[in-house]
Amino acid sequence: MTTTRMAAVSRSEPIDPQPDVSAMPNNTDKTLAEIRSELMNTFSAADWESYNHLVGWLRDAEVASRALKVGDIAPDFLLPDADGRLHSSEQMRRDGPLVLSFFRGGWCPFCTAELCALQAAKDEFESVGATLAVITPETRSFPRELKRNLGLDLKVLADVDYGVAVSYGVLFRMPDETVAHYSGLGFDFGARHGSPVWMLPIPATYVIDTEGRIRSAFVEPDFTIREDPAQILASLRQAASPA
Repeated sequence: MTTTRMAAVSRSEPIDPQPDVSAMPNNTDKTLAEIRSELMNTFSAADWESYNHLVGWLRDAEVASRALKVGDIAPDFLLPDADGRLHSSEQMRRDGPLVLSFFRGGWCPFCTAELCALQAAKDEFESVGATLAVITPETRSFPRELKRNLGLDLKVLADVDYGVAVSYGVLFRMPDETVAHYSGLGFDFGARHGSPVWMLPIPATYVIDTEGRIRSAFVEPDFTIREDPAQILASLRQAASPA
């Protein structure tokens, strides 16, 4: 099995509210793990404090334990894509497995690295009959700008009012310390999400079979860690195989 490799990401600030397109991932030879290490090496003291607090809080609160697991039936949904077209999960999984990945937003460099890794693996996913869709809490023009900035050919779906993340059990309300950190960096998640309540999903990736049953689930409170596309592909091959 070949591990999908990814591009390097550079940052001139801890997290950039207005990402520089020139700093986005491209087609150089970096793995997600390598990019994670490089990004974390750029953390400021405030970044580390916020990161450790949020991940520790999520683990102590056992937020991930509420997420849907292997064997559960995945809730069906209807969401708009970056161009306003509606996509049904039932339709997307009709002829093959569905890869569904929740990410925090285009402002998060760990998310943009993951999206580019998924883009690089998209043809392999489709070769086993799978459909790939990614879900963000961001609304308005943000999903469209993300696709344009990263050159993505993915179904980027806007989770309006957080409904799908709630149904999958991956949503949490940001603790006050996290709100203060991101506010200090210039973020307005109310404007980005179209909601006065500042919430985020735990990054999570699911493989759902044609019957709507979850065949693999990757839910990790540490937002810097994402599932490698090679592992997703292995799960897809299992889901596509006869029982």
